[in-house]
Amino acid sequence: MALNGITLLTFQISNPNSGMALTGIGFTDTLPGGLLVATPNGLTGTCGGGTIAATTGSGSVGLSAATLAAGASCSFAVDVFAIATGVQNNTTSVVNSTEGGSGKVASASIIVAPPSQQPPQPTDVTPLNGEVYYVLNQFSGMQADLNNNSTAAGEHIVQEARSFSNLSQRWAFTKLTGAFWQISNTRNGLCFDSTASSGVTYVVQNPCAVVDTQQWTLTAISNGYYTISNKSTGLVVDLLQGSLSAGTLLAQTAQSGSATQSQRWLLRPAFFRGVDNALLEKQEAARASTGLSWWKDGGQQQDMLQILKNHGVNMIRLRPSSVPPYANASQTGCSGDACYAETEAQDLDLAKRAKNLGMSVELTLLFDGGNSSNVPSAWANHTLAQLQTDIYAYVKAEILSYRQAGTMPDLVSIGNEVDTGFLGSVGSPTGANFGGFAALQIQAMQAVKDAAAEATTSPAIPAPLTCIHITPAWDVTQFFALANQNNIPYDAICQSYYPIFHGPLTGAQAGSSNPGNKPVEQDVLIAAANNIAKPIFIIEAGEHYENGFQANDPWYAPPTPALQRQFLLDLQGVQKGLPNNLGMGLAYWNPSGVNIPKPGGGFFNGDNFPDAIYIWNGLTLFDNADSSGSTDVNSPNYSVPLPALDALGGH
Repeated sequence: MALNGITLLTFQISNPNSGMALTGIGFTDTLPGGLLVATPNGLTGTCGGGTIAATTGSGSVGLSAATLAAGASCSFAVDVFAIATGVQNNTTSVVNSTEGGSGKVASASIIVAPPSQQPPQPTDVTPLNGEVYYVLNQFSGMQADLNNNSTAAGEHIVQEARSFSNLSQRWAFTKLTGAFWQISNTRNGLCFDSTASSGVTYVVQNPCAVVDTQQWTLTAISNGYYTISNKSTGLVVDLLQGSLSAGTLLAQTAQSGSATQSQRWLLRPAFFRGVDNALLEKQEAARASTGLSWWKDGGQQQDMLQILKNHGVNMIRLRPSSVPPYANASQTGCSGDACYAETEAQDLDLAKRAKNLGMSVELTLLFDGGNSSNVPSAWANHTLAQLQTDIYAYVKAEILSYRQAGTMPDLVSIGNEVDTGFLGSVGSPTGANFGGFAALQIQAMQAVKDAAAEATTSPAIPAPLTCIHITPAWDVTQFFALANQNNIPYDAICQSYYPIFHGPLTGAQAGSSNPGNKPVEQDVLIAAANNIAKPIFIIEAGEHYENGFQANDPWYAPPTPALQRQFLLDLQGVQKGLPNNLGMGLAYWNPSGVNIPKPGGGFFNGDNFPDAIYIWNGLTLFDNADSSGSTDVNSPNYSVPLPALDALGGH
């Protein structure tokens, strides 16, 4: 068993006499130094009407005044809790009875494993094999593109302004032997190639082949950028003459020292396959402190982010609760939602770990551990004008801190499910009063741009994408029509979608059952794609694999791992079928949030404790090993991936 784990200690007492009953039966079991009676003690069974002593937190178990008929037996069991590592040898006293005097002793041993060691945090700054990316230049902010959608062999590759709908800007990266990659276009299927003309080496397209001129090495720099160098020429992809103009040809130039900005390229997934990390570093700290084994894949304990990447996940969502403007985020003295907050230091570290694996980062700001509806304590009683100043300064400082750490996010949301409230009555949007909300969002999004444009210590870089995050409680088209009317400069639509809360995904599902007559998610998204014409990212999603938190929805029930997997396949199918290729992907909420036993009983999920973590029973993407009714941390299935993780990752 694991240190701080709980196991069942069972006692069986028998009367071996064939013709005599025994009375006054009793014994004492003084537990070894590494074991205590658990809280609660989990006592089950009885024994001949005797009194069983198993005081929680004590070091002994006993029986007294029991009676057994001739040839009869009885048994009872209690939970014991491990407080020290090593072999724990347990031997009872002799069993006494009035008629038989002293009987036998019983012995048993158990090994308590030492505290778990967090697996090494890996570094593998590479794209996912087969994943499709936009290739964005740091100097111009434009993206690699086909030349007028050409299908001709030998045609030049160019840069053009960002498009979310044109497949000509989407490039598949395929791993070759060694450290080389092949880069092919999703529209015409042709590959990056190299050719020289009049003393200039260009990037062109040709039918894909196993030749040196189509093999490229990616060298990570920082903030998600790479140089892309050709195996044959040894040169790196660049902009011809460093031009900022749309239509500029992609050339190859020599790298001298540090790469120039025009030689740096960001790989941003065209379809995000993300997870809302939901307190991962607090979950890790809880496991380490209790000696609990790590999450496992293929029978081996592994770093969680590495497991996610191995299964195709390409984005991590973070939601820091900064102090200030918030108070007591996951600190002693916290209460309510604040105890479930992700701290600034935790999320910045997670961002570094994600970037070290070549993953994208989504950053949601102004989250207090539960929502974004409340005004942070540092801004209490501020007017709208003051809040505009507050939010600009805070957001700019946040983005600068991530940029300076080399972890510039790819997507930034100002607030979490803001249709349910945003920074009190002053900033919360309503149909009749959208202006205050818009004013705050405009300031925040300008701060994102200004943080990227800041050139005091290093050259300006392209800004992250921005989105507004709402729930299906407010129709997407109606909400974002108001956002457009109020001139909020967002790039994408972000929406939560949980069938258990929000209704059917497809018309077919609604036809079979639609409690509450809720909108069909697919219809809502298609209407928004047609009318708003912005990419749509499902920033939170979740579905049951077994009974658990909240009631089951009627469409993926009774829940099974296979139906959870099917939900994610269906949701991605809806996303990828949106008009004009505007499906941007999805992120699954708290995939790793299985139960973690707490010393002395219960789990790490209590309010008013700074180590609190959300428990997502029945909806995680890792097995909670609770088929018996309670999580069994000693089960080989505990904390191993469920089939839905591969569905999320496109496997």
